[in-house]
Amino acid sequence: MNTQLETIQFHNQSLVVLNHENKPYIAMKPICENIGLDWHSQRQRIHRHHVLSKGEVMITSPSKSGNQEYLCLPISMLNGWLFGIDTNRVKPEIRQKLEQYQLECFDVLYNHFMPKVASQYPNTISIEQQQAIKQAVNERSYRTGEHHQAIYSKFYEQFKVPRYQDLPASKFDEAIKWLGGIHSRNGLSEKDLYLLARLYCITVRMHHFVSLISPALDALVSKYADSFHSMAFHYQREINDARLVIERETMHIKPKDVIDDWNRVLPTIRLKLNSK
Repeated sequence: MNTQLETIQFHNQSLVVLNHENKPYIAMKPICENIGLDWHSQRQRIHRHHVLSKGEVMITSPSKSGNQEYLCLPISMLNGWLFGIDTNRVKPEIRQKLEQYQLECFDVLYNHFMPKVASQYPNTISIEQQQAIKQAVNERSYRTGEHHQAIYSKFYEQFKVPRYQDLPASKFDEAIKWLGGIHSRNGLSEKDLYLLARLYCITVRMHHFVSLISPALDALVSKYADSFHSMAFHYQREINDARLVIERETMHIKPKDVIDDWNRVLPTIRLKLNSK
């Protein structure tokens, strides 16, 4: 079979693409070496994967040093393989390059082989990335006071798209940066966030009763009067500052989407819901 080999440049590195049965395939060993991934481990992962293993083919192509044999995957499977690699589990020195490949590599190949289709139907952001864009818009609105619609209008003008869902995947990082980023929650789970929110609500209730008791202790000239007075009148700022942090960290949470317990704490966290 006559195999056509093509080399495509991606960030000063070569991607080897071969034509097999009139369909483009990507040679996997060179792309692993470009990123810095262990080829033996990735080859085994492809073999074990129920879907990827069905797409893999061995393609032989002539070269100056003789025939070269490549394990290849269809380009349509490249993203599936790339996003199956957890960036948190690779060496820190290759993490940035892996993320770069995950975000841009498929776009480059897609636009190269299907330019007409790509111009009409670009490889747009995923559902998860759409959620991230919405979160970044919410956080920008919270920080700046801008209305959501105003932010979206500027967004559409900036990136020349009619809807944020139509944003090309390769522009995702740029868009998040333009919006001001997404505040990191430092790995806190929903359970962790709920515990903090619940603790805040308990603190508010305790502070309320301390404030009620303080005048009585003053009248009794109790030795605890000064302490209660301090807690009643000097802790309010810190408590409110804590509320602002928790409100920011739980902006993405909707009671109907998570455990029912959130219905008990969110009204207190979000004062705009008529809490306290």
